[in-house]
Amino acid sequence: MDGRGREEGIGAVMRTKVASIDPSVTLREAARSLEAAGVGTLAIMDGAEISGIVSERDLVRALADGADPDRVEVRDVMTVDPRYLTLGDSAATALEIMLQAKVRHLPVVDEGELIGILSIRDVARTLTRDR
Repeated sequence: MDGRGREEGIGAVMRTKVASIDPSVTLREAARSLEAAGVGTLAIMDGAEISGIVSERDLVRALADGADPDRVEVRDVMTVDPRYLTLGDSAATALEIMLQAKVRHLPVVDEGELIGILSIRDVARTLTRDR
């Protein structure tokens, strides 16, 4: 990631190091990837485009429902075609989308390319900084 658009707003606070994973990996492998990257969500890529995301919450829900972490694949629990933001979106817009979709992370896309992930923590940081 080259840091484009990081001067103001969501671009200034989003995580530009995006961790990704193949949809065929198991839930256990996804959990290990989340832990190793120190993130709460992983992007599922189809070439340069994001096709889905899987979060810690997705893994917890699947395990609570009885999923075998060594047999169930990420493709079975990931969010397909997730909502996303662009650099022109405000923190208030991000928060509104997160609340409506009941998610804590949103991909940020610029000219069709995934350039970052915005977390609810990033949004809170932006909104409190603007006060």
